Amino acid sequence: MTPTTRERIMTEALRLFGEQGFAKTSVAQIEQAAGLSGGSGALYRHFKSKDELLVRAVDTRLTDRSGWDQFLAPEFSVATALTAITPSGSTVDKLLALCRIGLARLDHDRDVTRILLRDNSIPASLLEVFRQQEYAVVMTAVTRGLIELAGSRGAEQDWDATAAVLVGALAHFWIMGDIFDGGHPANVDTERYLRATAELIAARIDWADTEGEDS
Repeated sequence: MTPTTRERIMTEALRLFGEQGFAKTSVAQIEQAAGLSGGSGALYRHFKSKDELLVRAVDTRLTDRSGWDQFLAPEFSVATALTAITPSGSTVDKLLALCRIGLARLDHDRDVTRILLRDNSIPASLLEVFRQQEYAVVMTAVTRGLIELAGSRGAEQDWDATAAVLVGALAHFWIMGDIFDGGHPANVDTERYLRATAELIAARIDWADTEGEDS
């Protein structure tokens, strides 16, 4: 299906905001990139302002979850899905699969991630869109997955905080790689980083199991 003018404007705006920054991207540049006459004001037929365009474009991109929709459904078992991806895999293998899914999500939202993590000129209203439409739902899915993987071993543990650590680790790796043109400054490749992250979270699950035996 051919994208509408409104959709082209949002797509090109996100790309330019991600590459140049929100403040440095002009309305005329967005219009020209979207196939309109640069400086004509045609953008304002679809959006009241550049700020509104940014919020609407980010909201649209974040709610386009594609294959990630299933992970966000309340009745969906994250642990079952990870087991299907890694049959007979260990807890580390399952967590490694979860890390890869998370990193793929960041890649899917590359422009949005750049805007949110690297641009300090964005309006506060956009941060709230991100908190509600992305961070909160991802945290819910990851926390649920950790609880399912831990089972009865970690019923009393703080899995919300553990999920925040996991999501933060993935975001850090992604943004460092993006800043340094694909390579982490510590010269740790993707597989090593994700496996180390998975092993740390698996150790947290095992520690919860040991703590439960001691109590």
